[in-house]
Amino acid sequence: MEKINKSKEYLKNTFILMIGKFATQFTSFLLIPLFTRYLAAEDYGWSDLLQSYIFLLVPVLTLRLDSTIFRFLIDNRKNEKGKKKIISNIIFLLFIITFSSFLLCLILIKIIRFKYIYSCLINIMALMISNVIIQILRGLGRNKEYSITSVIIGITNIIINIVLIIFFQYEANSIFIASSISNTIVIIYTIFTVKLYKYLSIKEINKATIKEILNYSLPMIPNSLSWWIVSVSDRTIISVILGSSLNGIYSVSCKFSNILNSIFSIFNMSWQEAVSVHINDSDRDEFFSKMINRLYMLFSFISMLIIIILPLVYKILIGNDYLESYNYIPILLYANTWYVLSSLLGGIYIGLKQTKKIANTTIISAIINIVINILLINKIGLYAACISTLISYLVMTIYRYIDLKKYLNVKMNIKNIIISTMMFIICYILYLK
Repeated sequence: MEKINKSKEYLKNTFILMIGKFATQFTSFLLIPLFTRYLAAEDYGWSDLLQSYIFLLVPVLTLRLDSTIFRFLIDNRKNEKGKKKIISNIIFLLFIITFSSFLLCLILIKIIRFKYIYSCLINIMALMISNVIIQILRGLGRNKEYSITSVIIGITNIIINIVLIIFFQYEANSIFIASSISNTIVIIYTIFTVKLYKYLSIKEINKATIKEILNYSLPMIPNSLSWWIVSVSDRTIISVILGSSLNGIYSVSCKFSNILNSIFSIFNMSWQEAVSVHINDSDRDEFFSKMINRLYMLFSFISMLIIIILPLVYKILIGNDYLESYNYIPILLYANTWYVLSSLLGGIYIGLKQTKKIANTTIISAIINIVINILLINKIGLYAACISTLISYLVMTIYRYIDLKKYLNVKMNIKNIIISTMMFIICYILYLK
């Protein structure tokens, strides 16, 4: 009965988070027809690269306090004093970091100049605060309210982008403006919803708690930097060697393949919470193994379903300048199924509070990604980015699976992985015909 309840608990949290995260994660997908019809490939490629840098830079600037506040609040959900201590110290750190970043931005504006610089810097500040603040909702178990923040971000982004691009011809600058406004609204919503002032106390701020927080969060920074390399190095290398226009084409391919990641991110949030809550249970090995294998098969099926549907709708959704992106989606989708597996295993590291292990495995993957990309980019073009992504995620998964055997006995169903891979190859052949 206990095992059934764990699965039901996981599915319940996933469903609640899915309602909200659907709005946020699919915003970029829903806006693809708008971007590919109204923005030049070069402009869109440049803005997408900047946006990728921002999304992966923000967790580093905030010292991964977003993940930390979520994980620490889980252990203190029934402890009011503990909640006040964690929130007070993390908000104190966030204030210092944000203020320092603001001063740094003022200096950078004087030194560095590039297109959309002001919008980008404002967007960074808004995301830094928003990313940490909304994790308080998750940490407190208020997943419904967390889902509402996702809906706010999604709807606001869509409306502002449509208005600015179609009626005011703001070009790609609208992407950063919309993100800044939507995240500012979410910050205000969360502060009043949680009644944040109740959890803030100067008396609770102390060196011991700050040290404990930083001991958990700082090892995650190399992990974030490595994810930055895995996720953005492809686009950076493409932009430098092949040009921004081809990066725009590759970015569209990633938008479609990342549908899988967008759906998975919803499941992954519930997964990280479930692992953290049940990490010390006697039947954890069986529970974790069962969920990992089921989720892998689910997302393998979803990736194949996307490959089957895409040929029917692609030309309707995408402007003529971006049609080449069609060729690269299946490889990226298959790569993302390995990303799913590696992230599920990474969730166990979070439950174990072994954040250094997450960083080590991601660094290895990042190095592999860069090396393969550089070696192949001039020979096979955009396919180099696809192949390097696939191999880097594959290696990361294998490394984590072997390493986790030191702590618990998670078992992956190798037979299912082989069968799904064969089916994927068949779908890919039919896709190209």
